Amino acid sequence: MFKSVLKTIPNRFAFREGDPAPLRVDKTAIFIVASATTVAGLVWTLTYWSLFGWGLTTALPFAFVMIVSLSLLTSHLSGNHLITIYAHIFCIIYIPAFIQWSIGGAFDSGFVLLWSILGPLASLMFLSIRQSVLWFMLFILNLLITVFFDDYFTLHGSEVTQGTKLLFILMNLGGASTVVFLFAGYYVNAAVKEQDRATQLLDANLKQEMALRQSEKLATLGKLSAGIAHELNNPASATLRGADQLRATLSKLEKAMFSLGKLNMSEEQETRLETDLQKLERRINLSVDISSLSRADREHEIENWLDNNDVEEAWSLAPILVTAGFEISDLVALKDLFSSGGFSVILSVICTTYNSRKLLAELAIGSTRITEIVKALKSYSYLDQAPMQTINVHDGLNDTLVMFRSKLKSGVNIHTEFAVGLPSIEAYASELNQVWTNLIDNAISAIESKGTIVIRTRAIKTGVEVEVEDSGPGIPEDVQPKIFDPFFTTKPPGEGTGLGLSISHNIIVNKHKGTIAVNSSPNGTRFVVQLPLTLPRNLDSS
Repeated sequence: MFKSVLKTIPNRFAFREGDPAPLRVDKTAIFIVASATTVAGLVWTLTYWSLFGWGLTTALPFAFVMIVSLSLLTSHLSGNHLITIYAHIFCIIYIPAFIQWSIGGAFDSGFVLLWSILGPLASLMFLSIRQSVLWFMLFILNLLITVFFDDYFTLHGSEVTQGTKLLFILMNLGGASTVVFLFAGYYVNAAVKEQDRATQLLDANLKQEMALRQSEKLATLGKLSAGIAHELNNPASATLRGADQLRATLSKLEKAMFSLGKLNMSEEQETRLETDLQKLERRINLSVDISSLSRADREHEIENWLDNNDVEEAWSLAPILVTAGFEISDLVALKDLFSSGGFSVILSVICTTYNSRKLLAELAIGSTRITEIVKALKSYSYLDQAPMQTINVHDGLNDTLVMFRSKLKSGVNIHTEFAVGLPSIEAYASELNQVWTNLIDNAISAIESKGTIVIRTRAIKTGVEVEVEDSGPGIPEDVQPKIFDPFFTTKPPGEGTGLGLSISHNIIVNKHKGTIAVNSSPNGTRFVVQLPLTLPRNLDSS
């Protein structure tokens, strides 16, 4: 029971609700130190009383006990431990000096002034260095007074024997050394525990920050996933339709080629057909540069001509022939070269060949588009790549814009002003892409899908600079200092976590040793990111 009370008292000394952990450590420490020196003061008083009886020399350590005890009580009742600190330092510096002078100087008192050094030591542990210097100067002043007036104090002080002098020296040296050792030992212990606690807290904070950063990244990818799915769905659907159409077209082409084999063409006919097929190959990726009205007129003209020349399915052949660049004169020349039956077969071969090649080109475009999106997505997240690498900032910005393509509605205008020859930098590329995503997403929200976003890059002396500027209404001036704070958001509930800019700030400032700043006015907002060319070699990857 008694032991538990003794353990509880230091932890409850000068207790106040809401005291942070370091302050509680300080309060506990001053309680232990002041209590220990109070006990030492009692021993001191009893020793002097046995040697000198009751007088000034004995009253001084007793005064030390009373002052420190009262300061402990006052601090505990008021919750202000500084009262004990100042009273303790004052007594520890002045009381030994007065005792030394009353006994008879430095040597006759057995160096009582040794105790005074504990005052500056206590102030150094509990107060600022500037305040500690003042207390140390008081100690030096006492020392100087003792040295200069040593003869006077010896002459007017209490007379002591050699044995008493030896006892004083042993008691003062041993006592001072013991208190210093205990004092230092306690604080070393406390410092080690605080360091361990700080290390654990830092590790916990780092893990939490990494989890929040990953969570925000997944949330961002989640928001973009619908758009990415839409981006993939369009070319995938077009490719599927093209494959079905190509299957039917190839079936027609097989029949046409079978009929073509029965014609027994002359060399002139084969040369003309080969020339026309090569012409088709060159026109596959070319668009017909005519207006819709002119195209319709030309299709109608060719369709009528085909009907007049007894060509079946003229309505389906005419649009293909116009797209392939055939004129009436070309058709007349073909008809003159081939018999009537052969002319229909040749037209069928030409049209089905053109259709099949056109469909193959469309399949290639669709597949290429899918490949580009997948490549951009992989590059955006930097899957299967080293976390830190040498990158071109433009690649990350372009990949991020691909991710946003479905969100960039018709009212959003994106302008890129990329510097030519921008140097590559060392960076955590995936995390930089998260920054670009947050900045561009905020810009889209700011302009409310109707306005302009400009992305600029430029080389600077220390590295590269990236600007993301929008034409939105700007950020209110009273809000600007808070935008990088965790969980701060101006978006409605459910639309923002308040972590985007905070995480972006950590990625740029803490991880890449760069800077991120915001300039905002009613005419728009501009975020400016500066990144160094290289990262410090000892930079923690977490």
